[in-house]
Amino acid sequence: MGFYQDMEELFRAGKINSRDELERWKSKIAKKYKIPNPRNSDIMRHLPKDIVEKYHSILVKKPSRTLSGVAIVAIMTSPFPCPHGKCIYCPGGPEKGTAQSYTGHEPAALRAAQYNFDPYEQTRARIEQLNTIGHPTDKIELIIMGGTFTAR
Repeated sequence: MGFYQDMEELFRAGKINSRDELERWKSKIAKKYKIPNPRNSDIMRHLPKDIVEKYHSILVKKPSRTLSGVAIVAIMTSPFPCPHGKCIYCPGGPEKGTAQSYTGHEPAALRAAQYNFDPYEQTRARIEQLNTIGHPTDKIELIIMGGTFTAR
């Protein structure tokens, strides 16, 4: 038997009914198999669909992210200078490889750089990530960050 089979048995036996219990059992079983604690998204991928649906509220990370039924996806425009020059308070800019008013360490900025500022790839990757961690993605609000896109 393996980690995921043990987790399935615990869910079916009704021994996991809260996030605390989930974390406790994850640690205990991971130690048994001498593996690092798997992420909840990994557990969801290996459990049967009926268990994932029944225990979705326990397994999903940060449920408030899509509580309204709308998933937020933020993408970033490519670096471009402001037409008036650089403001003192703007930390980024083309020379730093990020949109003018961002540091480049924000999750959307990191994802943008990872996908070479391709808006399609940024959006696809974020939606895929939200799906993987158990959030619905049938309704999306797309936020385009990086205010210098109007200066082009």
